[in-house]
Amino acid sequence: MSAVAAYVSAFAPVAGEPDWWLAQRRAAITAFERAGFPSAQDELWRLTDLKPLTAQAFLPPQAVDGAKAAAMVGEAASLLPDAWRFVLVDGGFAPALSDLAGLPEGITLAPTHSRPRAVEPLTALLPDGIAALGVAFARDGLVLRIPAGLVLERPIHLISVQTEAGRGTHTLSRIDLEGGAQAEVIETYMGGAGAWLNAAAHVSLASGSHLTHGIFVRSEAGAQVFARVSAHVEKAARYSASPVLVGAQQSRVDLVIDLAEDHAEADVKGLYLLSGAQRGQVLTEIHHDGHATRTNELFKGVADDHAHGIFQGKIAVTERGQKTDAQMQSRVLLLSETARADTKPELEIYADDVKCSHGATVGDIDANALFYLMARGLSRVEARRLLLRAFLEEVADGIDAPATQAAVRALLGRALDTPAQEVAA
Repeated sequence: MSAVAAYVSAFAPVAGEPDWWLAQRRAAITAFERAGFPSAQDELWRLTDLKPLTAQAFLPPQAVDGAKAAAMVGEAASLLPDAWRFVLVDGGFAPALSDLAGLPEGITLAPTHSRPRAVEPLTALLPDGIAALGVAFARDGLVLRIPAGLVLERPIHLISVQTEAGRGTHTLSRIDLEGGAQAEVIETYMGGAGAWLNAAAHVSLASGSHLTHGIFVRSEAGAQVFARVSAHVEKAARYSASPVLVGAQQSRVDLVIDLAEDHAEADVKGLYLLSGAQRGQVLTEIHHDGHATRTNELFKGVADDHAHGIFQGKIAVTERGQKTDAQMQSRVLLLSETARADTKPELEIYADDVKCSHGATVGDIDANALFYLMARGLSRVEARRLLLRAFLEEVADGIDAPATQAAVRALLGRALDTPAQEVAA
């Protein structure tokens, strides 16, 4: 039986789910059966290795490994010790591992299964078979709404862990900030060996609001982690995204951002740090539909051994997008002759009064800088680690939200200290 047929066969109603939601899921599994998995002929998917996903069906988990889940959550939570914590284990809300005490009045923070209508925008937007599969088998997620004018003093940390090998979890989330609200939301995805996490989220930012949104992937060997975010940004609102990929056999983050109204802004500061046979991919697509909108995008990557890093960035300016200011930079270091990097920046401009640019570089560690540090007593491993950290921390320096910035630095520190990053240059 093919993987597609296995998913279709495994689809079933869930006890207690509303009829309208079951209908949505049925429509999604029908769309998946019709579309199947994306193919290498699809430009957005040709660099993603779909063989692990098509070779077998990653059906929903059957049993939660409580001890493993607690250990994984503890590791992730240590990145943001002073945060409200919302935990998903094997796709379901885990209240015992969450910490939501002291949330300000007026905030909605709840599991998706209790408010399924919140994720209707994701059920209406099924660009490919993987998105359809995510809706068909969605179990839970996060629903967050912050009222107008409220500025959260602490970040919200969504931790999603998958404990059972050979199984898959699919989550749908919704984040809404009303006018003038401000928040930091960090999502950390940790998949066990041989697991698949497939997450989708819709973000809506009302006029004058600001969301800093971290998307972190740190998983065990053999894990597959896909995260997709669609963001709608209204007048003078700002969406700041930080995708950070430092684990998983294969990780992919898709950001589709619509700067829908005048003076809307997008800041994207992201990175990957890959080794072994890991593959990491970030795709950004930013639409400038309003007047005087702005994008500032910086992406950095490091690939060692046989790793493969991919960055595809597109900035699209409509006829209405006059006075757009959009800058995109990608810089990658390859640390071995067998490491690979694909970088594809793209501009699509239909307005004539804009300031847009993109640039991309691929290189190696500066040999003179390495020699300089070694001449002052550092070992080759120590010198290389210091140079890599300096290279990647420019991304953290560009994040103006202190908790997210500190978490990125902590994540980098842990990743650079792992033995896989200590291969001699």
